[in-house]
Amino acid sequence: MTNRREFLHLGLAATALPAAGGLFTPKANASVAAPAPAIPLYKILFDAEFAHGRQFGAAAARLGVPFHAMARGDVTDFWYHDLDLAWRAAPSAIAGFTRHGPLFVLEHLAWDRGMRVVLRAEHRPAGNGLIEHVLTGPGASLSRAAALVPAGEEWMSVMAGVVTQCAAGCSETTTQTVMTRTAHSLPDNEPFYSWVIAPRV
Repeated sequence: MTNRREFLHLGLAATALPAAGGLFTPKANASVAAPAPAIPLYKILFDAEFAHGRQFGAAAARLGVPFHAMARGDVTDFWYHDLDLAWRAAPSAIAGFTRHGPLFVLEHLAWDRGMRVVLRAEHRPAGNGLIEHVLTGPGASLSRAAALVPAGEEWMSVMAGVVTQCAAGCSETTTQTVMTRTAHSLPDNEPFYSWVIAPRV
């Protein structure tokens, strides 16, 4: 079990690392995975401080997935009063729409429970009203990413659909980059991340 001191160290490390770049090296694969059942999600986490996060959370709620609204990017309450207890009982997949820090912390905590990030999408401002989405995950899941191109202001709802339909049992990954034109840039002009953490297969 991760104690509070270790948890705080993870949080500090997350804020010290750059938000983009060397967190992971995607493994490109040109082949597209065959359709597979979706990974059942325990909960979806989102940052309720930002309109983008709230829109993502509302879309998850419409899809019938339990959710947790995180305040000010702090995963401490969610970890100690919810997720840690659930993961002690059994590994279960979670998804989210957060900044870099919460993803970093949860990814490292997941490693100790035999889980990993199986789908990751970085959403970053690209200027001229564009948001660039760089997605890495099962090919069967990323086939849905094309809907981000015409989505406009609804792209967070599209991403909620992508993470809730993340394909189970696919070990090979592919990378896809798509662009969305929107009138509303990301908060503070910084990247956000959509992701799924699930047991290793």
